[in-house]
Amino acid sequence: MSVAARLKSGTKRLARATLGAISPALVQRIQFSRARRSYLREPTRGPRRVLLEPTTGCNHRCIMCWDHSPRLARPTPAQHMPFDRVEGLLREMGEMGTEEVWLAGRGEPLLHPRARDILQLTGSLGMRSIITTNGGPLTEELADQLCEWGLQQISVSIDSGTPETYARIHAGPPADRGRMLGLIRRLSEREDRRPRVLVSIVLSQWNFRELPALVRDAIDAGATGIVVGGMRPVPFDSTDLALSAEDWARVRDDLSNAAELAQSAGVDLSTDNIREADQSRARAYPYKSMACFIGHLFTVIDVDGTVHGCCTCQNALGTLDESPFRDIWWSPQYRLFRRILREMPSSGLTPPRCECRHGCGHVPENAQLQQQFGFTFAAAMPDGSFVTRADAATTVCRQLDHMLPVRERDYDFADLADGGPREAASRLRQVGVMAGTGSMDGLSLFEPQRLVAREEFQGILERALIAGGASPDVAASLAKESRAGTGHLAEPLRQKDMATWLDRVTNRLVH
Repeated sequence: MSVAARLKSGTKRLARATLGAISPALVQRIQFSRARRSYLREPTRGPRRVLLEPTTGCNHRCIMCWDHSPRLARPTPAQHMPFDRVEGLLREMGEMGTEEVWLAGRGEPLLHPRARDILQLTGSLGMRSIITTNGGPLTEELADQLCEWGLQQISVSIDSGTPETYARIHAGPPADRGRMLGLIRRLSEREDRRPRVLVSIVLSQWNFRELPALVRDAIDAGATGIVVGGMRPVPFDSTDLALSAEDWARVRDDLSNAAELAQSAGVDLSTDNIREADQSRARAYPYKSMACFIGHLFTVIDVDGTVHGCCTCQNALGTLDESPFRDIWWSPQYRLFRRILREMPSSGLTPPRCECRHGCGHVPENAQLQQQFGFTFAAAMPDGSFVTRADAATTVCRQLDHMLPVRERDYDFADLADGGPREAASRLRQVGVMAGTGSMDGLSLFEPQRLVAREEFQGILERALIAGGASPDVAASLAKESRAGTGHLAEPLRQKDMATWLDRVTNRLVH
């Protein structure tokens, strides 16, 4: 460092020390203001938490698993991330200010040939570790070592209230359930470096009646928290696993009782991973009034080096084969992803191939930030207004349901349009984004995952408008207008222009 640079740095330190001595409250307000602004701009440091998938190999064959269920025609093959890549990545993360490394993914992280070395290196670099495990490879000795290496949290999948159901679901020894609870008790009774211990269950027809028993056992074992999730769509026949409406009614009652029991025991009970549809839309979609800042705090890295913005997003933001993580984190693609997340309340748009509407485990973190910094966001449209506009948009949405293949989307447009004009507008616009480049800044972030080919979308929308009652000439004009106003004919309307466009649709279809 040059003399001038050292002098400048010393002057700043002296100024801060002087200001802090004169007015600590002012310093605190300045720091608060800077922290608040940092979430509305690009991050100046790396992600606080990284989900790293070290392996896709697994020792269990859980019936509801997307990757290793015995019902799969082609289970995910075992693949391990090379240790030299893991080591380089962890050192880079440490330099960028990462605080926690979460080992999870499509496999059992403790099956990586050098899992112990990965965990020990994480601790030696000053980062805490989080593990999601089925517990099969976990021994008392390893559990104690993990705590010494900085284990912050461990989540153990038990998925049952009895040993018999555990064996049926996990295809593992029935005695492992009791062994897992014993290890949880051992960790919870540690006096030094005690980690958070979570017990998880994925509800299905095979185990939902055992939810109360699992909650009681987890509390008795000293678990810190209990995570309850619902089954996600799987690539095989899961008819016998699906819960009926009556089953979900019982689950809601059991969850209500479990919440009271957990609260009295001082144990957290999380249901954020239950799809909203499974809860009969009883819980409002949270991102209508709350932004998501997970793009500033978190990232996901697959075993092959692909980087995703969130564990519920399949949009690839880069790959370690082409760029170091540092370059991906501050890339134009990642900046666009953060912008979409920040603008969700005002745009009504969620990132393509992200399951923000199907249950989000990051809601508590975002809610805490919203409360801490007092963030407020304008709604996309006033609720309850533009009734005829909503009717027109819903008509178009129903036609899109018939024309866009179900396998290419994970929602029904007409159902989402039931939420009113805001939902209808955001769905129509999202189809446009997913059909095109997904670009609001001329970037090609989502092109590899587009819903339909860019050149197909205008024709699909035109046919939907005709089916809704518009003449061919009017439909062609409206479809063309839906792609205008952005400076690029292949891109969808901006959100601010969508209301005007829907007015035109309303005038042509309703009146």
